[in-house]
Amino acid sequence: MNQTAAIELLGVDHVSVVVADVNAALPFYRQVLGLRLIDRPELGFPGAWLKLSNGVDLHLLQLPNPDPVANRPAHGGRDRHVALQVRATEPFAQRLAALNWPFTRSHSGRDALFCRDADGNAWELVARN
Repeated sequence: MNQTAAIELLGVDHVSVVVADVNAALPFYRQVLGLRLIDRPELGFPGAWLKLSNGVDLHLLQLPNPDPVANRPAHGGRDRHVALQVRATEPFAQRLAALNWPFTRSHSGRDALFCRDADGNAWELVARN
């Protein structure tokens, strides 16, 4: 009898994002999203690892970007993006406004906002009560 192991996804381990300059990218991730740096092994190219939540990390990879940065949709919800659950979006909206960082609210009416890092990577912050 041919038996195979059950296929089972356990969760997300990490998300990787390509950036042009890790030092220029870090203020968005540390000041806007409030992420903290964690140890990163030497991988032969610049980058940074940050802690998202619940055992999930964010890897910033300073590598040539294969995707166009110009002419992306103005609203991040109409582009590929990562959605992060937050307790409330309003504190992030206030922080983004104080930093003059552009963002949009969800077009669906959900309590969510969208913003982009300096490299055009889109992020959704969605409230989960």
